[in-house]
Amino acid sequence: MKLIYVAGKGGVGKSVCSAASGIWTARQGKDTLVFSMDPAHSLSDIFDIDLGSRPMKIREHLYAYEPDLAEEAKSFFRRYKNIFTALFGLFEVVVLPEDFGNMPGVSELIFMDKLNDIYVEKQYDFVVIDSAPTAMVLPLLQLPSITTGFVTKVLGMRNRWMGVLDLLQPGFGDRILSEVRTMRLKAETMRNALLDPEAASITIVTIPEKAAVEESRRLIETVESHGVAVSSIIINHVIRDCDCRFCREKKASQTSYIQELRDRYREKRITILPDYGGEVLGEGLLQVAEDLYAKGEMKI
Repeated sequence: MKLIYVAGKGGVGKSVCSAASGIWTARQGKDTLVFSMDPAHSLSDIFDIDLGSRPMKIREHLYAYEPDLAEEAKSFFRRYKNIFTALFGLFEVVVLPEDFGNMPGVSELIFMDKLNDIYVEKQYDFVVIDSAPTAMVLPLLQLPSITTGFVTKVLGMRNRWMGVLDLLQPGFGDRILSEVRTMRLKAETMRNALLDPEAASITIVTIPEKAAVEESRRLIETVESHGVAVSSIIINHVIRDCDCRFCREKKASQTSYIQELRDRYREKRITILPDYGGEVLGEGLLQVAEDLYAKGEMKI
C-alpha cells in the first residue's frame, strides 16, 4: 500500500486534486481509497455522490470515505476512555462523548487513528489523503513526538501514581498506560510511513498568488524539518492565454510566482493545472487526472 498525502492552504483545490489522483490510480487497475481528513468534507460534492461514513465504491477499483467526525469522536472516546477519564477528572471537567470531537486538536488525533487502521489493514493499493488545511496538517506531523513524550512521562510516574489510580478502580492505572502505548504506537506507525518514500508521498497544492505561495513555502519547510520529503507541487488555477487586459495582467503576475516556485524547488516535480472556468465535478475529474498524470509531471 502507498499513501498519497495531498496538502496545502484552504481553497487551492486539494480535494479536486485528491479525487483526480484517486481516479487515475483506479484507472491503472489499482484499488484506491480517497480518504478525507478535512472536517469540512467536500468529496461528496466533488464526486457528485452522497458518501456515507463508511468507504463507498464509486467505480471500478475506486472507493471514497468521509468519516463522520461526531460518530468517530464517540468511538475514539470509548477506545481511550481511561486516558480521558483521568485527564478530564484531573481538571474536574465533564466532557460528553458527543462533544469530544469539538475540542481543539481532537480531530487530528481521530483522523490519525482512523488512517492508521486503514493503513495496517492494507485493503487498498493506494490511499489518497485529502488533508485538512495547512494549519491542521502541521500538528498531525508532530503527534508522534508529542505522544512519545507523554508516554515517557507516564512511565516515569508509574511507580508513584499507578497505585493511587488503582485505588480509584482496580487496574485503572495499567489500562491508562496500555491506551497511551497504543496511541503512541499508532502515531509512530504513521510517522514511519511518511518517512518512507516507498510507503508515502506528499504533494503540495497551491495557486500562483503571494499568500498561497508563502504558505506553501512554510508548509514545505515545516514538513521537511520533520524528515518528511515533499515530492511534488501542483500549481492550480493557472489562467489560460487570453488577449484581454485583465487576463494579460493576471497571467503576468501568475507567471512570476510560477517561476519563483520552479527556481526554489528545482528538485521537485511541478505540474501546472489550468483554470477550468468553473467547478470541477463528477466526470470533469477525468480531465484533471489526465492533466496531472498523462500530460503533467505527477507520478504514482
